[in-house]
Amino acid sequence: MKDIMLKSLGWEKFVSKFHEDLKMAMVPYKNMVLEKARIDKIINKTSAHREKAQWIYPSDHCVNHSNKGACFCAMTNQAIFERIQRGKYKVL
Repeated sequence: MKDIMLKSLGWEKFVSKFHEDLKMAMVPYKNMVLEKARIDKIINKTSAHREKAQWIYPSDHCVNHSNKGACFCAMTNQAIFERIQRGKYKVL
């Protein structure tokens, strides 16, 4: 049986505020598999939240991966990424 990690509502609220901006930044990369370093460069180049880029993790916005401080979109059809392997994500 899979362990389901309980979300931290405080962190979820913080992380979720980056969702729409990250979603828009990833539109040109739909269906592409990107490494985290490339996603970081895209965020730093296009995001209104670039000064907080160190807090934006693709793993917080995954359809098939989650953690305690994940975005509201994690594990839902609103997710931005699918985790392919550690450090590699498909843009949904």
